[in-house]
Amino acid sequence: MGAELELVRSYQPQPILLPVSANDEEFILKLKPGQMISAEFRKTRNGLFHRKFMKLCTLAYGVFEELPQAPVRIAGSNQWVTPQPNFDEFRYWAVVKAGFYDVFGYPDGKVRVRARSVAFRNMDQMEFEKVYSAVLDVFLRYVLSPRRGWSREKVEQLVAQLVNFD
Repeated sequence: MGAELELVRSYQPQPILLPVSANDEEFILKLKPGQMISAEFRKTRNGLFHRKFMKLCTLAYGVFEELPQAPVRIAGSNQWVTPQPNFDEFRYWAVVKAGFYDVFGYPDGKVRVRARSVAFRNMDQMEFEKVYSAVLDVFLRYVLSPRRGWSREKVEQLVAQLVNFD
């Protein structure tokens, strides 16, 4: 029986680890008294900061969706298409533009660039803060342009408000 649990140290003088979510608690309650489990522990990232990143992406995506989408030609063909906005693709694009990506090679000699995962288990807090700052720079350059009245301070203020409204 495998599971990934999140635990938090209690504020009691005696060190006790407590389940964070209902799923974590359910797993623990299914253990028989005296049953032992083993695990590898690591500190998790700041969950509030992750929410802040997602709110930043949501804010920028909302502005991007309002921009007119012009038809583009598919490379290597005469076919023209009008791109459809997609939140996940938008977020991946921003992470790649910010310089956080991996490059994969294919048998035909071509390569593909993919955004690094910002999942908690894939990136520590220090790197994630660098991603946040660099992605904010990307949004200010391409979407939340100062020409349209945006500034780093204004974006940070709105993101803070969005995080606090949840």
